[in-house]
Amino acid sequence: MPARSACPPASVTVVVIEDARQRRRSRQRLAIRYGVPGLTLLFVLATVRLIAFPKIDEPRPVDAIFMLGGPGPRLDRTLELARSGIAPTVVISMPGTRRCPSTADIGRDVRVVCFWPDPKTTQGEAREAARLARLHGWESILFVTDRSQDSRARLRIGRCYDGELLVDAVGTRLRDWPYLFTYQTAAMVKAVVWQRSC
Repeated sequence: MPARSACPPASVTVVVIEDARQRRRSRQRLAIRYGVPGLTLLFVLATVRLIAFPKIDEPRPVDAIFMLGGPGPRLDRTLELARSGIAPTVVISMPGTRRCPSTADIGRDVRVVCFWPDPKTTQGEAREAARLARLHGWESILFVTDRSQDSRARLRIGRCYDGELLVDAVGTRLRDWPYLFTYQTAAMVKAVVWQRSC
């Protein structure tokens, strides 16, 4: 009989080990079940905040108005701001624009600079903004873009230009949002993860 009494404690130990493994697996399943959707929701909310509801600055006197290239009524808004007299210089990035406007288009005596960025991206525009600011001694620039590009433009430009950076964003058509949301999300990930320099 003494030999039999030694067996039960060994089987109890096995049960305790199995119970601990089951609890650990259960916690892992819960973490996956709620953690992955939770992180996904957090990512989506942060992305919507950055792309659909960015911080937009109130236009005020600056050294230059700088239009980032792209679709939408950016040029109209840039010319409207130039007509208001808040800056002596207007810079137009040509992608998305048919022609370089003249001072006659603006109706004021302002300097108009048009250029093609290299590369033809927000990064190329940010580099050109920094170069022009150094060349002309600009300390403040108001950038004009669309709402979906606002946050990414601030990130890109802020890496190259250390002066006062303001952004005025034009509206975006509702039908363009699915494409822009996808594009800007991918472009923001690229800017944050892979292209971290000016």
